[in-house]
Amino acid sequence: KALKPGARCLFTVLNGYRMARRHSQPDVEKGTFDPLTLSELSEFPEPIRNPGTMREHGFVPTELQLLFRTAGLNVLHIWGGTAGDWRRGQINLDEYEIMVVAEKKRRTSSSG
Repeated sequence: KALKPGARCLFTVLNGYRMARRHSQPDVEKGTFDPLTLSELSEFPEPIRNPGTMREHGFVPTELQLLFRTAGLNVLHIWGGTAGDWRRGQINLDEYEIMVVAEKKRRTSSSG
């Protein structure tokens, strides 16, 4: 509801390919990486007042397409990048993030 039909938006998400490539079977066995959900678990660093476990989820393009479609958005572009190095180009498997440009679906007029 926040976007008008035809409005564009930009999202950045963690790159699931990078997560899968940087972890190994011992990480799965220790429970610090879940290959089924592309999630990694880590502890908050010491300066945080309320330490605890953090779960970060990585995304892949097919999942993003489905999620955005379900939310009423058309994906226009999926590009690679990392903070300080955003560009309109292919996803690099070892980059930290993926950038998605999407557009809210336009209303279709139904004549009847």
